[in-house]
Amino acid sequence: MMAGIFPSDPSRRKAILVLQQHDLEKCAYEPGAAKSLFDEETHILQFPARQQGAVPQALRNIVDAGLDRPGSVLVQSPFDADTYEEASLAPQRFALAKHMYFSTLCMYLGAKEVSVEQIDLRTRTGKSSASVKGDGLGASADGHVQAEELERFRAQLNLRDEFAGAAPDIPAAEGLLRRTGLLADLNMRTLLEMRRGSMNHLLTRKLTLSLSNEAKNNLNVVARLKVPKFVTLSVEYDRVLKEQHDYTLTVVVKF
Repeated sequence: MMAGIFPSDPSRRKAILVLQQHDLEKCAYEPGAAKSLFDEETHILQFPARQQGAVPQALRNIVDAGLDRPGSVLVQSPFDADTYEEASLAPQRFALAKHMYFSTLCMYLGAKEVSVEQIDLRTRTGKSSASVKGDGLGASADGHVQAEELERFRAQLNLRDEFAGAAPDIPAAEGLLRRTGLLADLNMRTLLEMRRGSMNHLLTRKLTLSLSNEAKNNLNVVARLKVPKFVTLSVEYDRVLKEQHDYTLTVVVKF
């Protein structure tokens, strides 16, 4: 547990727990309370958020987004160390962000169209799939709860992006992958290399894109926190994290 000055090192704030002053004081004298929260990758942010001197961009983003609420558990984006999401929403929000970056990559690589054919959701209770027909969701999702989850996800997802098509801008594409840490994604890196320069140009690629892999490390930091029972959390975040939502897309890219 790290409290006090907001860390400039992103690795020391992969998860943030927002506590009121009286909860912080109680942690100091309740047996084992402070120890249960200790984690070098977690920062305890006192409510209301105060910072002497220049306000770090990450803290400014948290305050501007209204995330600095008592009892909130925040997770750092795997793509931008200064961006955070509330833990219960983080799996879906980070999945949406990765799809957005993938479409942006394809735009830089000169694609004419990026379209989603199928959305898959895997949880501890099983896997559900939904085929995309036109701009809608096909009736192939399994289970009422997971079908609703898929529909909420689809409602925020861009199912088709169309571009004019152009020569690939390799520096811009590579810069995007390095800036977001997505150079490690094999699908994205391979797409970049195949468009880097070849006499035999890639015209179409159909691929399966995992949207949840990068977020797991930061979500695991939250999952291992043992928040004292006297701290009132804003949501039942531990249950949400244990469900382990893994989103996968089947995507077709045309150049």
